[in-house]
Amino acid sequence: MAVVMMGFMALVSAQKPFAGTIKFHTHIEGTDDPNITSQGESDYSVQIFGNYTKTVRSIQEGFGITSITNGDAKNAVVILDIMGMGKYYIETPAEKIQEKMKNLNCTYDHTGEKKNIAGYECEKVNVTVTDMETDESESAVAYVSTAINSGADINFQQFPKLNGYPMRIEQKQDIDGTEVTIIIEATEVLPSKKIKQVDFLMPADAQDIKTKPELMKMLGMGGDDEDED
Repeated sequence: MAVVMMGFMALVSAQKPFAGTIKFHTHIEGTDDPNITSQGESDYSVQIFGNYTKTVRSIQEGFGITSITNGDAKNAVVILDIMGMGKYYIETPAEKIQEKMKNLNCTYDHTGEKKNIAGYECEKVNVTVTDMETDESESAVAYVSTAINSGADINFQQFPKLNGYPMRIEQKQDIDGTEVTIIIEATEVLPSKKIKQVDFLMPADAQDIKTKPELMKMLGMGGDDEDED
């Protein structure tokens, strides 16, 4: 009986979703121009519980953005926290995300190359995203950890059907005529049993941004005569 119970407890433990916070740092490589490198320097954190993510960014003083994704339901919400104005949300339902993704073909080349990032073994994956309407392609390199998440649901919005959680992403981009590489990399992983599914709910004091057409106009999202989703 003791052996059976030990096996059961091990199985339950193995099935528990990862819960914790991952700190990320973004920087630019490929140039020494401070006008360019300064554009890419930033830090942010991501809370994770299974297939849920919450990304918190401070854009400037008095203006923050929180992005919440639900990999189980395949929907997302962005919450704008504006000092003096309150919190406003922009919700993107699953069907709209599917509509945006249907013309994109994502392929993944698992190289087998390993890299330790923030204490977690990650595999290098070459990513190619092709727009089926225009035949235009973009490429990136992702280093994924199956210890953080072994499935693909958590990646439904960025890398659909890619197993493992990206701990480092490298992507080339042209900035002011200079080709550089933008790198997003995890710097610290803080597992925590205190993080629960309830932490990924919409804040009770957040309002639908559609109730503030003047704010939508200010953010370049249309106004009274436009149906902004």
